[in-house]
Amino acid sequence: MNTTDNDPFAYRSQGGQFEVGSDETDTMSAFIKVDDQLMCITRKNIRTVLMADTIDPQRTNPNIDHNVQHVLPYGSDNEFVGRTFQQASLLFKEHALPKSIDCIKGVSISFSFLKELTALEKLKNEYAAEERNITSTVPLQGSNPQIPGLPNLEQRVKNFIMNADRAKGLILDLVILFYSDVKPQKNDLLWEDKFLQKIAAVTNQQDFVNFITNFKQYTQTLRELSNWCRHPHDQKYSISIENYKLSPENILDVPSISFSSGTCTLPKMRVAAFIDSTTFNLLTIFELLTAYLCNLHAEPFAGDKRVVVSVPADKRKGSEKHVGFQYQILWTK
Repeated sequence: MNTTDNDPFAYRSQGGQFEVGSDETDTMSAFIKVDDQLMCITRKNIRTVLMADTIDPQRTNPNIDHNVQHVLPYGSDNEFVGRTFQQASLLFKEHALPKSIDCIKGVSISFSFLKELTALEKLKNEYAAEERNITSTVPLQGSNPQIPGLPNLEQRVKNFIMNADRAKGLILDLVILFYSDVKPQKNDLLWEDKFLQKIAAVTNQQDFVNFITNFKQYTQTLRELSNWCRHPHDQKYSISIENYKLSPENILDVPSISFSSGTCTLPKMRVAAFIDSTTFNLLTIFELLTAYLCNLHAEPFAGDKRVVVSVPADKRKGSEKHVGFQYQILWTK
């Protein structure tokens, strides 16, 4: 007699199958473990499998089945997924990096960053669509142009800045993963300056040093903007967020933003351009920083040097179409 015949929970130890794609073209691209969850990346989405024992670890209810939970409506066809989450899953390998670096946490940071970035993208798209709709329906020139207003403009800009600041915080978490002493301390140097000093001291890779030099002014400005959001009445901050405005030339100007804190300056630009460039800059910094750090710390293989190299677009797998970097062994044997 098969003892499992009388066990109502036997199905939890048996094989099965799950549907994770949204349609027949939404094929599987990768499985990536994030903490205690298995993320299933298809071309169009990311879902996770929730085993019945995870929901009911004490096995009190045999009617609970395994489930698939939707996580993000973005998959490997989306550049954000490839350039952050998938990229990190390929570079944060325990055999490729020193044991002192927590590769599991590296992948987790990248997934958190992806979620923040897709939230920024949603805010960006919603704002751009609303501005386009207003601009396309209101005459921008003429003897009597109508002057529209974009509702809650300042609050929407603030919300975007605070979301962007959380994404920037994950860039710092990525750095701390490799250099814990870069973590900001009270009355200490800004973390970007400490990081720059650290890299300049441990490597002769001038392109890495230049990369940090180029992005640190941007991340410091973003931090000052987020400080203004928290302390809007601090007189050291000078900010102008202008809604639609009629110019002396009788032309309707679209919403704009400018900012100064004494140490950081954001020249006047369209709000749409600010939102778009912020999203792009954060994505680029995270992607390249991951590649630079993993390259600098890559462990040799069988005595030969391991390096991170750029992968040309025409050499990438279809399931990794936006993954721009991989490890390569410089064989000498």
